[in-house]
Formats: sequence, C-alpha cells, structure tokens
Amino acid sequence: MTFRKWINQNINKFLGTSFTVRETEIMTLGATCTLIAVAYLLMYNVIFPNI
Repeated sequence: MTFRKWINQNINKFLGTSFTVRETEIMTLGATCTLIAVAYLLMYNVIFPNI
C-alpha cells in the first residue's frame, strides 16, 4: 500500500466517507489554502494593526 492510499484510508475512516485518492487530495489542498488565507487575514486585520 502506498502512502497516499494509507492517508486516504485514514481520512475516510475518520470522516466516515468513501472518497477516492484524488478527491482526498483535492479536499486536502482546498483545506490547506483556506487555512493559509485565514491565517493571513487574521494577522493582517487583528495582529499587525495593534502593533
């Protein structure tokens, strides 16, 4: 079993879904981009104006 399939199985087990490896990769990239955008906006709007 490859590492990608192992990650996919663990995500499917955790979420209770049956995504394919490609769907899991797309979901993970989307979540990563969202987290980066949230961190950027948080720093820009909350942390730096108060310095």
